[in-house]
Amino acid sequence: MKTNKKEPFNNEISFEAVMLSPRYFLTWLGMGLLYLASLFPIRFQLFLGEILGLILYSLSSERKKIVEINLKLCFPNKSEEDRKEMVKEIFKDVGRGLIETGIAWWRSDKFIEKLITKKSNFGLLDDVKEGCLILLKHSTHAELDIRMTSTLVKAGGMYKNQTNKVMNYLMIKARNKYLIGTVTNRQTRRGLKFLNGGLKFMYAADQDYGTNGAKFVPFFGIQAATVTLPYDLYKKGTKVFFFNVVRVRSGYEITLEDIGSKAKEENFLKLMNETYEEAILKEPTQYFWMHRRFKNRPKGEDTFYPYWKKREERREKRRNKGA
Repeated sequence: MKTNKKEPFNNEISFEAVMLSPRYFLTWLGMGLLYLASLFPIRFQLFLGEILGLILYSLSSERKKIVEINLKLCFPNKSEEDRKEMVKEIFKDVGRGLIETGIAWWRSDKFIEKLITKKSNFGLLDDVKEGCLILLKHSTHAELDIRMTSTLVKAGGMYKNQTNKVMNYLMIKARNKYLIGTVTNRQTRRGLKFLNGGLKFMYAADQDYGTNGAKFVPFFGIQAATVTLPYDLYKKGTKVFFFNVVRVRSGYEITLEDIGSKAKEENFLKLMNETYEEAILKEPTQYFWMHRRFKNRPKGEDTFYPYWKKREERREKRRNKGA
C-alpha cells in the first residue's frame, strides 16, 4: 500500500460482516468453485467454461437478445444462420471468460506469463517515461487481459464498483495485487492526476457511457456514443496506445499499437473506433457483445433495444440508493 498520497495508490477495501449473511451464500459457493476450477490445467478450465457458457445460453434470454441485436447491426451481411451460430459461440466465450477471471485473480505471475504465447511491439513503451493512456477492449477475457498486461507494464486503471459486496471485495483485493493507481469510475480526477504524474493508465473506451462527455462516432457503421476522454488527453499531448489480446487455443497473443502517432485531432475518435473494430474482427466471438453499445441514439432516432421493465427497475433502485 502506498503511504505517499502524491504517488499512485489503490483504494483499499475491508471485509464486512454483512458478507457472511445468507444472501451471499451462493456467491461464496460460486467463488469457491471458481477458485477450484482455476487450479486445473488451462485447457480443462476452458472446457469447463464452454459448458458454463452453454448453460448461460439456455438461461439468459435478455442478454441473448442484446447480442442478437448487436450482431445484426454490426454484421448485416452475415446470414441469420451465421449470426445465430455466432451468438452461441459468444456465450461459450463468455463462459470461458468467467473461468479466466479466476485465473486472473488467483494464479501466480509465473502461470500467467506462461499463458502469453506471443507479444508484439511492447518495445514501443521502452522510451515512454511520462504517463500514457493504454486503451483496451471489453473482451470476454478482459480481467485476464488486465492481469497479463500487469506482467508486462506497471499500470493502473479504472473500474466500476460491483453491487454485490462479495464480488466487489474479491475484485478489488485481486486487482490491488497486480495494479497500482486504480480508481473507480467516479474518481476520474484522481486518475488524471496519476496519469499526469507518470502512470501508464488503462482505459476501455468501447462502451456507451452516456452522452455527457461523448460524441456520436461510427462504430461498425452505426452512430455510437463514444467517450471523448482519450481524445481530450491526446489533444493535451498524452501518448495513446492500444492493447489487444486474442486467445488462440489455450494461449494468448498480445499486441500493442501506437494509435496516437497515426491520429490527427480531426480524426482521432474515428481512428480509435476503427482500431477497436479491427481488434474485434480478429476473433469476433471473444468480444463482449452483451453490453448495449448503441443504447443512446442521436436526436430523433429510436432505440434498438427492447424495454425490460425489471432491468430498468433494478437500475433505478441502484441509482436511488447511490444518490
